Amino acid sequence: MRWCVGLLAILFSLPAFAAPRVLALYPTGGQRGQTVSVTLSGEALKDVSGAWVASPGLTVTLQPGGDGAVRTAQIAIAADAAPGIYELRFLDATGLSNVRYFQVGMLPEALEKEPNDDTTPQAITLPITINGRISQNPDRDSFRFSAKAGEKLVCEVSGLRVLGSVGDSWLKGYLEIRESSGRLVASSEGTSDDYYRWDPLILFTPEKDGEYTAIFRDLNWRGDVRSVYRLSLGTVPHATGIFPLGGQRGTSVLVTATGANLSAPQRIALPQDAPETQQLAIGAALNARPFQASSWPEVLAKDGCDSLASAQSVPWPCVVNGKFREGKTDFFTFKIEQKAYAPLEVFSRRLGTPADPEIALYDAKGTLLQADDDGRGQDGWIPRVLEPGEYTVAVRDLHGRGGDAFGYRLHLTPAVLALAATVTPDTSALARGKSLPLSVKITRDHWDDDVTVTLAPTPGLSADVLTIPKGKTEGTLTLKVTADAPLGPVRLSVIATTKPNNTPLRTVARGQETYNIQGTAFPRDTLGPVLFLTEK
Repeated sequence: MRWCVGLLAILFSLPAFAAPRVLALYPTGGQRGQTVSVTLSGEALKDVSGAWVASPGLTVTLQPGGDGAVRTAQIAIAADAAPGIYELRFLDATGLSNVRYFQVGMLPEALEKEPNDDTTPQAITLPITINGRISQNPDRDSFRFSAKAGEKLVCEVSGLRVLGSVGDSWLKGYLEIRESSGRLVASSEGTSDDYYRWDPLILFTPEKDGEYTAIFRDLNWRGDVRSVYRLSLGTVPHATGIFPLGGQRGTSVLVTATGANLSAPQRIALPQDAPETQQLAIGAALNARPFQASSWPEVLAKDGCDSLASAQSVPWPCVVNGKFREGKTDFFTFKIEQKAYAPLEVFSRRLGTPADPEIALYDAKGTLLQADDDGRGQDGWIPRVLEPGEYTVAVRDLHGRGGDAFGYRLHLTPAVLALAATVTPDTSALARGKSLPLSVKITRDHWDDDVTVTLAPTPGLSADVLTIPKGKTEGTLTLKVTADAPLGPVRLSVIATTKPNNTPLRTVARGQETYNIQGTAFPRDTLGPVLFLTEK
């Protein structure tokens, strides 16, 4: 945990006002080892003096000047900072701002330079990451570069991933590549079923040496100062998918990546305590892919299991690793010896693929018992008690799509007890000697028992033990602050524990921020909650 302040000692004695709110950062990322000048746009920013960074790697220094709507900060990125997304909260004497994202990259970086429309594209040299924003209707940003025939060019946008928005809606990206003659040679429309929701990706192989232009805009021709994005281009390694999408703890798995400019398959060792999901970088690929660990035997799907009659026989319990095939359905038969609650489910969209999986369960006679396609987000899920006997499970992409990027993991296993917890508000300010109620919500999977919620030892803070009884999913944990508590931001560790069926479960609650997009409230987990302790 790191935080930096400039004038906090002076500001602690000021009267309380509304905490700062940051609507956008620009640029919203930088190359590791470099220092970036970043503009903050938002509300109540005049007295912002520093920032709290959830993970090590960034040092933030606020610059003097500016006003309540615009400020400038210098963000120094450590040379060994891990590439990826960082959570930042900016602060003044009244508290911490909402979370904003800053992306650390590996490529040289530049800012877009207006005008850079269709007639005056900005000249760039690859590889590069361009930081831009679609600032007004109907802005479109163009970048001219040289490419050689046969090279595999990666063109990727991070817009949604860095919270680029247009008012109360996302920046929905559209990216295209044109030859110097103007002929369109490649395009990508950011949709919820593409590589990363509204962020376009193009893997492009030029047919001839020459000049090319990358053109980016909002799909609906909208613009806003908050419509920030990062466009990366170059003949760089990039993984659009991996296979398999996971493996069994205590074993090693040979993982093959698909995409562009990638190295040979990589063998991944999974220790016995491997987390359920991790971000896996394959070889020299600049991006990472979700990878799942389980405690069950692993099976590979075979060709030809595309009907009830040709279903592949697999053991119970197991996890089946396969790839959806265009217009095909995969069938797997298993036999269960003892009655069990068995929530059968597919992991695919949750592991970063564009698939929309459907799962169906049949009995030994081929009679359909149950089907589902959205039980776990967009992944199919069938929670069911199975009697002893033989069953067949079928999986397919609901839209008939398939290919190397459409991997899946089919869990044919008994219930696994699980516990998750979130805390709101994500960010709060609290004076010495005061108290604050925190809302704690829990999610139980496959069980119902009392849950105990406590605050891990934290200097100057305490909280009475909270019990969330069975049948309930939320409660209030009241924080109390001593008169001599250390001032400044502190990350809270709220711990939920239980022991259903004598199985100990423990989880550290995540913060949760709610934001509105097109009139709908969406929750987003954060690395909080973070409390800002003040003098009064």
